[in-house]
Amino acid sequence: MARKALLGGLHVDRWITDTQISERFPYYTRANADEVGPDPFSPLGWSLGWIQGCIPGVAQGFVDFGVLERSEFALNPPEVFGNWGGYFYNQLSLPRLMGCRMPGATPAAIDQAYFGDHPGVPDYEPHPDDENAKQSEKLANTMAWVMSAQRFEAMEQCAELSRRTAQERPDLLSATDDDLVRRARAMAPLIEQVWASYCQVALGASLGPGAVQAMCDAVGRGQDAVKVMAAIGAVESAESSLAMWDLSRAVAGSVILTDAFNQGVTGLIDRLGASQSSDAHMFLESWETLLVAHGHRGPNEWDMRSHSWFTAPELPLAMLERLRFQTLDRSPHVARQINLANREMLVSELSALMSHDSDMVATFQSGLASATLFYSLREMGKSACIRVIHEAKLAMMQLGERMVDRGVITSTQQIFMLLDSELDDFLQDPPSFVETISERDMAFFELSQLVPPYIVGLKQGVPPISKWLRRDAVSVVTLAAVGDVLQGAAGAQGIVTGTARVILDPSDANDIQPNDILIAPTTDPSWAVLFLSVAGVVVNIGAVASHAAIVSRELGIPCVVSVIDATQRIADGATISIDGSTGSVTIVALPVGSS
Repeated sequence: MARKALLGGLHVDRWITDTQISERFPYYTRANADEVGPDPFSPLGWSLGWIQGCIPGVAQGFVDFGVLERSEFALNPPEVFGNWGGYFYNQLSLPRLMGCRMPGATPAAIDQAYFGDHPGVPDYEPHPDDENAKQSEKLANTMAWVMSAQRFEAMEQCAELSRRTAQERPDLLSATDDDLVRRARAMAPLIEQVWASYCQVALGASLGPGAVQAMCDAVGRGQDAVKVMAAIGAVESAESSLAMWDLSRAVAGSVILTDAFNQGVTGLIDRLGASQSSDAHMFLESWETLLVAHGHRGPNEWDMRSHSWFTAPELPLAMLERLRFQTLDRSPHVARQINLANREMLVSELSALMSHDSDMVATFQSGLASATLFYSLREMGKSACIRVIHEAKLAMMQLGERMVDRGVITSTQQIFMLLDSELDDFLQDPPSFVETISERDMAFFELSQLVPPYIVGLKQGVPPISKWLRRDAVSVVTLAAVGDVLQGAAGAQGIVTGTARVILDPSDANDIQPNDILIAPTTDPSWAVLFLSVAGVVVNIGAVASHAAIVSRELGIPCVVSVIDATQRIADGATISIDGSTGSVTIVALPVGSS
Protein backbone atom coordinates (compact mmCIF):
# COMPACT_ATOMS: atom_id res chain seq x y z
CA MET A 1 0.00 0.00 0.00
CA ALA A 2 1.47 3.29 -1.10
CA ARG A 3 0.65 5.48 1.85
CA LYS A 4 1.64 8.25 4.17
CA ALA A 5 1.87 7.86 7.94
CA LEU A 6 -1.31 7.20 9.84
CA LEU A 7 -1.42 10.05 12.35
CA GLY A 8 -4.75 10.74 13.97
CA GLY A 9 -6.68 9.71 10.87
CA LEU A 10 -6.32 8.54 7.33
CA HIS A 11 -3.52 10.07 5.25
CA VAL A 12 -3.31 7.62 2.37
CA ASP A 13 -3.46 8.63 -1.25
CA ARG A 14 -4.17 5.16 -2.62
CA TRP A 15 -5.58 1.94 -1.21
CA ILE A 16 -4.31 -1.55 -1.94
CA THR A 17 -7.36 -2.56 -3.99
CA ASP A 18 -7.57 0.60 -6.13
CA THR A 19 -8.23 -0.26 -9.76
CA GLN A 20 -6.92 1.30 -12.95
CA ILE A 21 -9.23 3.57 -14.94
CA SER A 22 -10.02 2.12 -18.35
CA GLU A 23 -9.10 4.16 -21.38
CA ARG A 24 -11.86 2.58 -23.49
CA PHE A 25 -14.57 2.78 -20.81
CA PRO A 26 -13.35 5.74 -18.76
CA TYR A 27 -16.27 6.65 -16.47
CA TYR A 28 -17.37 5.03 -13.22
CA THR A 29 -20.02 6.10 -10.75
CA ARG A 30 -21.28 5.49 -7.23
CA ALA A 31 -24.83 5.88 -8.60
CA ASN A 32 -26.79 2.75 -7.63
CA ALA A 33 -23.58 1.30 -6.16
CA ASP A 34 -24.71 1.83 -2.56
CA GLU A 35 -27.17 -1.02 -2.92
CA VAL A 36 -24.22 -3.34 -3.60
CA GLY A 37 -21.55 -1.78 -1.43
CA PRO A 38 -22.56 1.02 0.97
CA ASP A 39 -19.28 0.53 2.84
CA PRO A 40 -15.75 -0.25 1.63
CA PHE A 41 -14.95 -3.77 0.49
CA SER A 42 -12.27 -5.55 2.47
CA PRO A 43 -8.98 -6.41 0.70
CA LEU A 44 -9.76 -10.15 0.80
CA GLY A 45 -13.41 -9.71 -0.13
CA TRP A 46 -12.41 -7.70 -3.20
CA SER A 47 -9.32 -9.63 -4.29
CA LEU A 48 -10.93 -13.06 -3.91
CA GLY A 49 -14.67 -12.58 -4.29
CA TRP A 50 -14.81 -9.74 -6.80
CA ILE A 51 -11.63 -9.80 -8.86
CA GLN A 52 -11.76 -13.58 -9.30
CA GLY A 53 -15.50 -14.15 -9.19
CA CYS A 54 -17.93 -11.29 -9.65
CA ILE A 55 -15.96 -9.30 -12.24
CA PRO A 56 -15.24 -12.12 -14.74
CA GLY A 57 -18.81 -13.32 -14.20
CA VAL A 58 -20.41 -9.99 -15.04
CA ALA A 59 -18.06 -9.64 -18.01
CA GLN A 60 -19.37 -12.93 -19.37
CA GLY A 61 -22.90 -11.75 -18.64
CA PHE A 62 -22.42 -8.63 -20.78
CA VAL A 63 -21.13 -10.82 -23.59
CA ASP A 64 -23.92 -13.39 -23.31
CA PHE A 65 -26.54 -10.64 -23.22
CA GLY A 66 -25.09 -9.23 -26.45
CA VAL A 67 -23.82 -5.85 -25.30
CA LEU A 68 -20.31 -6.40 -26.63
CA GLU A 69 -17.84 -8.98 -27.80
CA ARG A 70 -15.44 -10.57 -25.34
CA SER A 71 -12.44 -9.02 -27.12
CA GLU A 72 -13.74 -5.50 -26.54
CA PHE A 73 -12.71 -5.22 -22.90
CA ALA A 74 -10.09 -6.53 -20.50
CA LEU A 75 -10.21 -8.11 -17.06
CA ASN A 76 -6.63 -7.29 -16.10
CA PRO A 77 -6.97 -4.50 -15.19
CA PRO A 78 -10.73 -4.97 -14.88
CA GLU A 79 -12.88 -2.78 -17.13
CA VAL A 80 -16.21 -3.90 -15.67
CA PHE A 81 -16.36 -2.47 -12.15
CA GLY A 82 -14.06 -0.12 -10.28
CA ASN A 83 -12.82 0.15 -6.71
CA TRP A 84 -11.24 3.21 -5.11
CA GLY A 85 -10.63 3.62 -1.41
CA GLY A 86 -12.32 0.23 -1.00
CA TYR A 87 -15.57 1.60 -2.44
CA PHE A 88 -17.39 -0.20 -5.22
CA TYR A 89 -18.06 1.71 -8.45
CA ASN A 90 -20.46 0.85 -11.24
CA GLN A 91 -19.20 1.15 -14.78
CA LEU A 92 -20.94 4.06 -16.50
CA SER A 93 -19.37 3.82 -19.95
CA LEU A 94 -20.44 0.19 -20.51
CA PRO A 95 -24.15 0.87 -19.89
CA ARG A 96 -23.86 3.90 -22.18
CA LEU A 97 -22.43 1.58 -24.82
CA MET A 98 -25.49 -0.62 -24.36
CA GLY A 99 -27.60 2.49 -24.88
CA CYS A 100 -25.84 3.04 -28.21
CA ARG A 101 -26.24 -0.53 -29.39
CA MET A 102 -29.63 -1.57 -28.08
CA PRO A 103 -32.44 -0.83 -30.55
CA GLY A 104 -34.65 1.96 -29.24
CA ALA A 105 -32.27 2.96 -26.45
CA THR A 106 -29.85 5.88 -26.13
CA PRO A 107 -26.97 6.84 -23.81
CA ALA A 108 -29.19 9.68 -22.55
CA ALA A 109 -31.85 7.18 -21.50
CA ILE A 110 -29.22 5.17 -19.64
CA ASP A 111 -28.04 8.31 -17.86
CA GLN A 112 -31.60 9.17 -16.88
CA ALA A 113 -32.06 5.71 -15.37
CA TYR A 114 -28.80 6.03 -13.43
CA PHE A 115 -28.86 9.66 -12.35
CA GLY A 116 -32.22 11.33 -12.98
CA ASP A 117 -31.48 15.04 -12.74
CA HIS A 118 -28.32 14.66 -10.64
CA PRO A 119 -25.87 17.49 -11.44
CA GLY A 120 -22.26 17.06 -12.55
CA VAL A 121 -22.72 13.98 -14.73
CA PRO A 122 -20.13 14.00 -17.54
CA ASP A 123 -21.47 14.22 -21.06
CA TYR A 124 -21.47 11.12 -23.20
CA GLU A 125 -18.52 11.20 -25.59
CA PRO A 126 -19.01 9.02 -28.69
CA HIS A 127 -16.28 6.52 -29.50
CA PRO A 128 -15.68 5.25 -33.05
CA ASP A 129 -16.34 1.69 -31.92
CA ASP A 130 -19.58 2.41 -30.05
CA GLU A 131 -21.83 1.66 -33.01
CA ASN A 132 -21.79 -2.05 -33.84
CA ALA A 133 -24.44 -3.55 -36.13
CA LYS A 134 -23.57 -7.10 -35.16
CA GLN A 135 -24.06 -6.46 -31.45
CA SER A 136 -27.21 -4.44 -32.12
CA GLU A 137 -28.67 -7.45 -33.87
CA LYS A 138 -27.72 -9.67 -30.90
CA LEU A 139 -29.30 -7.20 -28.49
CA ALA A 140 -32.48 -7.14 -30.56
CA ASN A 141 -32.65 -10.92 -30.25
CA THR A 142 -31.99 -10.68 -26.51
CA MET A 143 -34.75 -8.10 -26.11
CA ALA A 144 -37.18 -10.39 -27.89
CA TRP A 145 -36.15 -13.21 -25.54
CA VAL A 146 -36.54 -11.06 -22.41
CA MET A 147 -40.04 -10.01 -23.47
CA SER A 148 -41.18 -13.56 -24.26
CA ALA A 149 -39.27 -15.87 -21.90
CA GLN A 150 -41.22 -18.03 -19.49
CA ARG A 151 -38.16 -19.11 -17.50
CA PHE A 152 -34.36 -18.83 -17.50
CA GLU A 153 -32.98 -22.25 -16.73
CA ALA A 154 -29.37 -21.08 -16.39
CA MET A 155 -30.34 -18.83 -13.47
CA GLU A 156 -32.44 -21.55 -11.87
CA GLN A 157 -29.55 -23.99 -12.14
CA CYS A 158 -27.16 -21.48 -10.56
CA ALA A 159 -29.58 -20.94 -7.69
CA GLU A 160 -29.73 -24.68 -7.13
CA LEU A 161 -25.92 -24.86 -7.34
CA SER A 162 -25.63 -22.24 -4.61
CA ARG A 163 -28.05 -24.10 -2.34
CA ARG A 164 -26.27 -27.40 -2.92
CA THR A 165 -22.91 -25.78 -2.20
CA ALA A 166 -24.21 -24.63 1.18
CA GLN A 167 -25.84 -27.98 1.96
CA GLU A 168 -22.61 -29.85 1.17
CA ARG A 169 -20.43 -27.58 3.29
CA PRO A 170 -17.63 -29.63 4.90
CA ASP A 171 -17.03 -29.59 8.64
CA LEU A 172 -15.10 -26.35 8.97
CA LEU A 173 -14.22 -26.98 12.61
CA SER A 174 -12.17 -30.06 11.73
CA ALA A 175 -10.67 -28.62 8.54
CA THR A 176 -6.99 -27.67 8.46
CA ASP A 177 -5.98 -24.06 7.90
CA ASP A 178 -4.98 -24.97 4.34
CA ASP A 179 -8.35 -26.64 3.82
CA LEU A 180 -10.16 -23.48 4.89
CA VAL A 181 -8.25 -21.37 2.39
CA ARG A 182 -8.88 -23.94 -0.35
CA ARG A 183 -12.58 -23.94 0.49
CA ALA A 184 -12.75 -20.13 0.23
CA ARG A 185 -10.84 -20.08 -3.04
CA ALA A 186 -13.02 -22.83 -4.48
CA MET A 187 -15.96 -20.43 -4.29
CA ALA A 188 -14.48 -17.95 -6.81
CA PRO A 189 -15.32 -19.96 -9.95
CA LEU A 190 -18.80 -20.62 -8.56
CA ILE A 191 -19.31 -16.91 -7.94
CA GLU A 192 -18.23 -16.29 -11.54
CA GLN A 193 -20.68 -18.86 -12.86
CA VAL A 194 -23.61 -17.46 -10.88
CA TRP A 195 -22.77 -13.87 -11.80
CA ALA A 196 -22.77 -14.66 -15.53
CA SER A 197 -26.47 -15.53 -15.31
CA TYR A 198 -27.31 -12.91 -12.69
CA CYS A 199 -25.82 -10.15 -14.85
CA GLN A 200 -28.10 -11.07 -17.74
CA VAL A 201 -31.09 -11.07 -15.42
CA ALA A 202 -30.15 -7.66 -14.00
CA LEU A 203 -29.75 -6.20 -17.50
CA GLY A 204 -33.03 -7.68 -18.66
CA ALA A 205 -35.04 -6.65 -15.60
CA SER A 206 -35.56 -3.09 -16.88
CA LEU A 207 -37.16 -3.99 -20.24
CA GLY A 208 -40.50 -5.35 -19.07
CA PRO A 209 -41.15 -2.59 -16.51
CA GLY A 210 -40.19 -0.02 -19.14
CA ALA A 211 -42.80 -1.40 -21.51
CA VAL A 212 -45.45 -1.45 -18.76
CA GLN A 213 -44.70 2.15 -17.82
CA ALA A 214 -44.83 3.31 -21.43
CA MET A 215 -48.21 1.65 -22.07
CA CYS A 216 -49.68 3.02 -18.82
CA ASP A 217 -48.41 6.49 -19.74
CA ALA A 218 -49.99 6.14 -23.18
CA VAL A 219 -53.49 5.76 -21.68
CA GLY A 220 -52.94 8.45 -19.06
CA ARG A 221 -52.52 6.00 -16.17
CA GLY A 222 -48.79 6.25 -15.51
CA GLN A 223 -49.27 6.04 -11.75
CA ASP A 224 -50.74 2.56 -12.11
CA ALA A 225 -47.53 1.04 -13.46
CA VAL A 226 -46.14 0.17 -10.03
CA LYS A 227 -49.50 -1.19 -8.91
CA VAL A 228 -49.65 -3.83 -11.62
CA MET A 229 -46.15 -5.00 -10.70
CA ALA A 230 -47.08 -5.74 -7.08
CA ALA A 231 -47.60 -9.17 -5.48
CA ILE A 232 -45.77 -11.04 -8.24
CA GLY A 233 -44.77 -13.91 -5.93
CA ALA A 234 -41.54 -15.93 -5.75
CA VAL A 235 -39.42 -12.95 -4.68
CA GLU A 236 -36.65 -14.68 -2.75
CA SER A 237 -35.46 -11.59 -0.87
CA ALA A 238 -38.96 -11.17 0.55
CA GLU A 239 -39.21 -14.75 1.78
CA SER A 240 -36.97 -14.13 4.79
CA SER A 241 -39.28 -11.31 5.84
CA LEU A 242 -42.32 -13.52 5.52
CA ALA A 243 -40.63 -16.19 7.64
CA MET A 244 -39.70 -13.56 10.24
CA TRP A 245 -43.27 -12.26 10.25
CA ASP A 246 -44.59 -15.72 11.04
CA LEU A 247 -42.05 -16.05 13.86
CA SER A 248 -43.03 -12.63 15.21
CA ARG A 249 -46.66 -13.77 15.45
CA ALA A 250 -45.54 -16.81 17.41
CA VAL A 251 -43.61 -14.56 19.81
CA ALA A 252 -46.48 -12.11 20.19
CA GLY A 253 -48.90 -14.95 20.92
CA SER A 254 -46.77 -16.71 23.53
CA VAL A 255 -46.30 -15.58 27.12
CA ILE A 256 -43.12 -17.68 27.34
CA LEU A 257 -41.56 -16.22 24.19
CA THR A 258 -42.68 -12.67 25.00
CA ASP A 259 -41.06 -12.90 28.41
CA ALA A 260 -37.84 -14.21 26.85
CA PHE A 261 -37.73 -11.33 24.36
CA ASN A 262 -38.54 -8.79 27.09
CA GLN A 263 -35.25 -9.82 28.72
CA GLY A 264 -33.35 -8.77 25.57
CA VAL A 265 -31.86 -10.59 22.58
CA THR A 266 -28.49 -11.12 24.27
CA GLY A 267 -28.48 -14.72 25.47
CA LEU A 268 -31.99 -15.25 24.09
CA ILE A 269 -31.25 -18.47 22.20
CA ASP A 270 -29.47 -19.98 25.21
CA ARG A 271 -32.39 -19.10 27.48
CA LEU A 272 -34.87 -20.70 25.13
CA GLY A 273 -32.62 -23.73 24.75
CA ALA A 274 -32.70 -24.25 28.51
CA SER A 275 -36.49 -23.95 28.59
CA GLN A 276 -38.73 -27.00 28.69
CA SER A 277 -41.55 -25.08 27.03
CA SER A 278 -43.06 -26.42 23.80
CA ASP A 279 -43.24 -22.80 22.59
CA ALA A 280 -39.49 -22.42 23.06
CA HIS A 281 -38.88 -25.72 21.28
CA MET A 282 -41.09 -24.65 18.36
CA PHE A 283 -39.35 -21.29 18.11
CA LEU A 284 -35.87 -22.81 18.06
CA GLU A 285 -36.84 -25.28 15.34
CA SER A 286 -38.27 -22.47 13.22
CA TRP A 287 -35.24 -20.31 13.94
CA GLU A 288 -32.87 -23.02 12.77
CA THR A 289 -34.90 -23.49 9.60
CA LEU A 290 -34.77 -19.74 8.94
CA LEU A 291 -30.99 -19.60 9.35
CA VAL A 292 -30.48 -22.55 7.02
CA ALA A 293 -32.57 -20.85 4.34
CA HIS A 294 -31.62 -17.21 4.89
CA GLY A 295 -28.55 -17.14 7.16
CA HIS A 296 -26.40 -15.80 4.30
CA ARG A 297 -28.22 -12.46 4.51
CA GLY A 298 -26.71 -9.52 6.34
CA PRO A 299 -25.68 -5.86 6.06
CA ASN A 300 -23.17 -5.14 3.28
CA GLU A 301 -23.55 -8.79 2.35
CA TRP A 302 -21.57 -8.60 -0.89
CA ASP A 303 -18.34 -8.32 1.14
CA MET A 304 -16.92 -11.42 2.80
CA ARG A 305 -15.84 -9.43 5.86
CA SER A 306 -19.36 -8.42 6.90
CA HIS A 307 -21.26 -10.50 9.41
CA SER A 308 -24.27 -12.47 8.25
CA TRP A 309 -27.37 -13.56 10.14
CA PHE A 310 -25.62 -16.93 10.55
CA THR A 311 -22.41 -15.50 12.05
CA ALA A 312 -24.16 -12.78 14.09
CA PRO A 313 -27.71 -13.98 14.87
CA GLU A 314 -28.24 -11.00 17.15
CA LEU A 315 -28.78 -8.96 13.94
CA PRO A 316 -31.99 -10.72 12.85
CA LEU A 317 -33.06 -11.29 16.46
CA ALA A 318 -32.98 -7.53 17.03
CA MET A 319 -35.21 -7.04 13.99
CA LEU A 320 -37.56 -9.75 15.21
CA GLU A 321 -37.69 -8.01 18.58
CA ARG A 322 -39.11 -4.91 16.83
CA LEU A 323 -41.35 -6.85 14.47
CA ARG A 324 -43.21 -8.56 17.33
CA PHE A 325 -44.90 -5.23 18.15
CA GLN A 326 -46.42 -4.83 14.69
CA THR A 327 -50.20 -5.18 14.56
CA LEU A 328 -51.96 -8.10 12.86
CA ASP A 329 -53.61 -5.84 10.30
CA ARG A 330 -50.16 -5.28 8.76
CA SER A 331 -49.78 -8.94 7.83
CA PRO A 332 -47.82 -9.22 4.56
CA HIS A 333 -49.81 -12.33 3.70
CA VAL A 334 -53.06 -10.34 3.82
CA ALA A 335 -51.48 -7.39 2.03
CA ARG A 336 -50.31 -9.66 -0.77
CA GLN A 337 -53.78 -11.11 -1.30
CA ILE A 338 -55.29 -7.63 -1.41
CA ASN A 339 -52.63 -6.35 -3.79
CA LEU A 340 -52.96 -9.45 -5.96
CA ALA A 341 -56.72 -8.94 -6.27
CA ASN A 342 -56.24 -5.23 -6.99
CA ARG A 343 -53.56 -6.06 -9.53
CA GLU A 344 -55.75 -8.51 -11.44
CA MET A 345 -58.62 -6.02 -11.50
CA LEU A 346 -56.32 -3.20 -12.62
CA VAL A 347 -54.73 -5.29 -15.37
CA SER A 348 -58.19 -6.01 -16.78
CA GLU A 349 -59.13 -2.34 -16.58
CA LEU A 350 -55.93 -1.14 -18.27
CA SER A 351 -56.18 -3.83 -20.95
CA ALA A 352 -59.72 -2.62 -21.71
CA LEU A 353 -58.45 0.96 -22.09
CA MET A 354 -55.89 -0.31 -24.61
CA SER A 355 -58.27 -2.61 -26.45
CA HIS A 356 -58.51 -0.27 -29.43
CA ASP A 357 -54.90 -1.16 -30.25
CA SER A 358 -54.02 -4.86 -30.22
CA ASP A 359 -50.28 -4.12 -30.40
CA MET A 360 -50.55 -1.94 -27.29
CA VAL A 361 -52.35 -4.69 -25.41
CA ALA A 362 -49.76 -7.25 -26.49
CA THR A 363 -46.89 -4.99 -25.44
CA PHE A 364 -48.51 -4.30 -22.07
CA GLN A 365 -49.16 -7.96 -21.35
CA SER A 366 -45.74 -9.18 -22.50
CA GLY A 367 -44.08 -6.38 -20.53
CA LEU A 368 -45.99 -7.36 -17.42
CA ALA A 369 -45.10 -11.03 -17.84
CA SER A 370 -41.44 -10.12 -18.39
CA ALA A 371 -41.36 -7.84 -15.33
CA THR A 372 -42.90 -10.58 -13.19
CA LEU A 373 -40.37 -13.16 -14.33
CA PHE A 374 -37.25 -11.02 -14.28
CA TYR A 375 -37.97 -9.34 -10.95
CA SER A 376 -38.24 -12.80 -9.45
CA LEU A 377 -35.09 -13.96 -11.25
CA ARG A 378 -33.21 -10.83 -10.19
CA GLU A 379 -33.78 -11.50 -6.50
CA MET A 380 -33.10 -15.22 -7.03
CA GLY A 381 -29.78 -14.39 -8.69
CA LYS A 382 -28.77 -11.94 -6.01
CA SER A 383 -29.47 -14.48 -3.30
CA ALA A 384 -27.52 -17.16 -5.18
CA CYS A 385 -24.48 -14.89 -5.46
CA ILE A 386 -24.60 -13.97 -1.78
CA ARG A 387 -25.06 -17.60 -0.76
CA VAL A 388 -21.81 -18.64 -2.51
CA ILE A 389 -19.91 -15.60 -1.18
CA HIS A 390 -21.19 -16.61 2.26
CA GLU A 391 -19.54 -20.01 1.96
CA ALA A 392 -16.15 -18.34 1.41
CA LYS A 393 -16.94 -15.99 4.29
CA LEU A 394 -17.61 -18.86 6.70
CA ALA A 395 -14.33 -20.59 5.83
CA MET A 396 -12.28 -17.44 6.31
CA MET A 397 -14.07 -16.46 9.51
CA GLN A 398 -13.24 -19.90 10.90
CA LEU A 399 -9.59 -19.22 10.06
CA GLY A 400 -9.90 -15.80 11.65
CA GLU A 401 -11.28 -17.29 14.87
CA ARG A 402 -8.30 -19.63 15.05
CA MET A 403 -5.88 -16.76 14.56
CA VAL A 404 -7.56 -14.83 17.36
CA ASP A 405 -7.16 -17.87 19.63
CA ARG A 406 -3.47 -18.03 18.70
CA GLY A 407 -2.96 -14.34 19.45
CA VAL A 408 -2.08 -13.40 15.86
CA ILE A 409 -5.00 -10.98 15.37
CA THR A 410 -7.36 -9.33 17.81
CA SER A 411 -10.66 -9.83 15.97
CA THR A 412 -11.98 -12.44 13.57
CA GLN A 413 -12.67 -9.94 10.81
CA GLN A 414 -9.06 -8.79 10.68
CA ILE A 415 -8.32 -11.87 8.56
CA PHE A 416 -10.02 -10.01 5.71
CA MET A 417 -7.30 -7.36 5.73
CA LEU A 418 -5.15 -9.80 3.75
CA LEU A 419 -5.12 -10.04 -0.03
CA ASP A 420 -5.77 -13.42 -1.58
CA SER A 421 -2.22 -13.38 -2.97
CA GLU A 422 -0.90 -13.13 0.61
CA LEU A 423 -2.82 -16.04 2.13
CA ASP A 424 -0.23 -18.74 1.38
CA ASP A 425 2.61 -16.73 2.91
CA PHE A 426 0.37 -15.84 5.85
CA LEU A 427 -0.29 -19.52 6.57
CA GLN A 428 3.46 -20.19 6.53
CA ASP A 429 4.29 -17.37 8.95
CA PRO A 430 1.25 -15.63 10.50
CA PRO A 431 3.23 -13.44 12.98
CA SER A 432 5.07 -11.75 10.12
CA PHE A 433 1.77 -10.17 9.00
CA VAL A 434 0.71 -8.82 12.39
CA GLU A 435 1.85 -5.23 11.77
CA THR A 436 0.52 -5.15 8.22
CA ILE A 437 -2.90 -6.40 9.30
CA SER A 438 -3.08 -3.93 12.18
CA GLU A 439 -2.20 -0.96 9.98
CA ARG A 440 -4.68 -1.95 7.31
CA ASP A 441 -7.40 -2.52 9.87
CA MET A 442 -6.99 1.01 11.23
CA ALA A 443 -6.92 2.47 7.73
CA PHE A 444 -9.96 0.43 6.71
CA PHE A 445 -11.96 1.89 9.57
CA GLU A 446 -10.97 5.38 8.47
CA LEU A 447 -12.02 4.61 4.90
CA SER A 448 -15.48 3.74 6.18
CA GLN A 449 -15.78 7.27 7.56
CA LEU A 450 -15.19 8.93 4.18
CA VAL A 451 -17.40 10.01 1.30
CA PRO A 452 -16.05 8.65 -2.00
CA PRO A 453 -16.27 10.76 -5.18
CA TYR A 454 -19.57 10.35 -7.01
CA ILE A 455 -17.98 10.15 -10.46
CA VAL A 456 -14.51 8.91 -11.40
CA GLY A 457 -13.13 9.39 -14.90
CA LEU A 458 -9.98 9.22 -16.96
CA LYS A 459 -9.85 12.99 -17.44
CA GLN A 460 -10.36 14.09 -13.84
CA GLY A 461 -8.71 11.03 -12.31
CA VAL A 462 -9.31 10.02 -8.69
CA PRO A 463 -8.72 12.60 -5.96
CA PRO A 464 -6.19 11.42 -3.36
CA ILE A 465 -8.02 9.62 -0.58
CA SER A 466 -6.49 12.01 1.91
CA LYS A 467 -8.54 14.78 0.24
CA TRP A 468 -11.91 13.01 0.53
CA LEU A 469 -14.43 14.53 2.94
CA ARG A 470 -15.36 12.73 6.11
CA ARG A 471 -18.99 11.74 6.44
CA ASP A 472 -19.39 13.85 9.55
CA ALA A 473 -17.94 16.88 7.74
CA VAL A 474 -20.24 16.80 4.72
CA SER A 475 -22.39 19.91 4.51
CA VAL A 476 -25.89 19.11 5.66
CA VAL A 477 -28.56 20.24 3.24
CA THR A 478 -31.41 22.42 4.44
CA LEU A 479 -34.12 20.55 6.29
CA ALA A 480 -37.44 20.42 4.50
CA ALA A 481 -40.08 22.69 6.01
CA VAL A 482 -43.74 22.03 6.77
CA GLY A 483 -45.65 21.86 3.51
CA ASP A 484 -42.61 21.00 1.40
CA VAL A 485 -43.08 18.16 -1.05
CA LEU A 486 -39.97 16.13 -1.83
CA GLN A 487 -40.33 14.40 -5.16
CA GLY A 488 -38.87 10.98 -5.68
CA ALA A 489 -39.99 8.06 -7.81
CA ALA A 490 -42.78 5.56 -7.37
CA GLY A 491 -41.63 2.43 -5.57
CA ALA A 492 -44.67 0.63 -4.17
CA GLN A 493 -48.29 1.75 -4.06
CA GLY A 494 -49.97 3.11 -0.97
CA ILE A 495 -50.49 6.36 0.90
CA VAL A 496 -49.52 6.54 4.55
CA THR A 497 -48.80 9.19 7.18
CA GLY A 498 -46.43 8.53 10.05
CA THR A 499 -43.33 9.56 11.96
CA ALA A 500 -40.09 9.73 10.00
CA ARG A 501 -37.27 7.63 11.44
CA VAL A 502 -33.91 8.23 9.81
CA ILE A 503 -31.96 4.95 10.00
CA LEU A 504 -28.48 4.73 8.48
CA ASP A 505 -27.72 1.19 9.65
CA PRO A 506 -30.29 -1.62 10.06
CA SER A 507 -28.67 -2.63 13.34
CA ASP A 508 -29.52 0.80 14.80
CA ALA A 509 -33.31 0.48 14.57
CA ASN A 510 -33.94 -0.59 18.17
CA ASP A 511 -36.58 2.08 18.82
CA ILE A 512 -38.51 1.93 15.57
CA GLN A 513 -42.29 1.79 16.00
CA PRO A 514 -45.11 0.25 13.90
CA ASN A 515 -46.42 3.62 12.66
CA ASP A 516 -43.00 5.01 11.75
CA ILE A 517 -41.82 5.59 8.19
CA LEU A 518 -38.31 4.32 7.56
CA ILE A 519 -35.96 6.86 5.92
CA ALA A 520 -32.82 5.11 4.69
CA PRO A 521 -29.92 5.89 2.35
CA THR A 522 -30.55 2.65 0.44
CA THR A 523 -31.42 -0.91 1.36
CA ASP A 524 -30.25 -4.43 0.67
CA PRO A 525 -32.12 -7.64 1.60
CA SER A 526 -30.86 -7.49 5.19
CA TRP A 527 -33.13 -4.45 5.70
CA ALA A 528 -36.28 -6.15 4.42
CA VAL A 529 -37.49 -7.38 7.83
CA LEU A 530 -37.56 -3.77 9.03
CA PHE A 531 -40.03 -2.96 6.25
CA LEU A 532 -42.64 -5.04 8.06
CA SER A 533 -41.92 -3.20 11.31
CA VAL A 534 -42.93 0.19 9.86
CA ALA A 535 -45.74 1.84 7.92
CA GLY A 536 -43.72 2.93 4.88
CA VAL A 537 -40.26 3.26 3.35
CA VAL A 538 -38.34 6.15 1.76
CA VAL A 539 -34.84 5.79 0.34
CA ASN A 540 -32.33 8.27 -1.06
CA ILE A 541 -31.60 6.30 -4.19
CA GLY A 542 -33.19 3.53 -6.19
CA ALA A 543 -35.63 2.90 -9.01
CA VAL A 544 -38.66 0.78 -9.79
CA ALA A 545 -36.36 -2.25 -10.15
CA SER A 546 -34.31 -1.62 -7.02
CA HIS A 547 -34.42 -3.89 -3.99
CA ALA A 548 -36.44 -1.51 -1.81
CA ALA A 549 -39.15 -1.16 -4.45
CA ILE A 550 -39.42 -4.83 -5.41
CA VAL A 551 -39.60 -6.08 -1.83
CA SER A 552 -41.96 -3.30 -0.68
CA ARG A 553 -44.39 -4.19 -3.47
CA GLU A 554 -44.21 -7.84 -2.50
CA LEU A 555 -44.79 -7.13 1.20
CA GLY A 556 -47.49 -4.51 0.63
CA ILE A 557 -45.48 -1.61 2.11
CA PRO A 558 -45.82 1.89 0.57
CA CYS A 559 -42.40 2.93 -0.75
CA VAL A 560 -40.86 5.99 -2.38
CA VAL A 561 -37.40 5.73 -3.94
CA SER A 562 -34.87 8.21 -5.30
CA VAL A 563 -35.66 11.04 -2.88
CA ILE A 564 -32.32 12.83 -3.12
CA ASP A 565 -30.72 13.42 0.31
CA ALA A 566 -33.88 12.22 2.07
CA THR A 567 -31.88 11.14 5.12
CA GLN A 568 -30.61 14.72 5.48
CA ARG A 569 -33.62 16.71 4.29
CA ILE A 570 -36.24 14.92 6.38
CA ALA A 571 -35.97 15.60 10.11
CA ASP A 572 -35.99 12.53 12.33
CA GLY A 573 -39.31 12.63 14.19
CA ALA A 574 -41.11 14.71 11.57
CA THR A 575 -44.63 13.74 10.57
CA ILE A 576 -44.67 12.97 6.88
CA SER A 577 -47.07 11.59 4.31
CA ILE A 578 -45.84 9.46 1.43
CA ASP A 579 -47.53 8.35 -1.78
CA GLY A 580 -45.84 5.29 -3.25
CA SER A 581 -47.66 5.63 -6.58
CA THR A 582 -46.57 9.21 -7.30
CA GLY A 583 -43.22 9.21 -5.48
CA SER A 584 -44.09 12.23 -3.31
CA VAL A 585 -43.10 12.85 0.31
CA THR A 586 -44.93 15.69 2.09
CA ILE A 587 -43.72 17.24 5.34
CA VAL A 588 -46.79 17.52 7.57
CA ALA A 589 -45.19 18.63 10.85
CA LEU A 590 -41.73 19.03 12.34
CA PRO A 591 -40.62 17.71 15.72
CA VAL A 592 -40.33 20.22 18.56
CA GLY A 593 -37.03 22.07 18.34
CA SER A 594 -36.54 21.65 14.60
CA SER A 595 -36.04 24.62 12.36
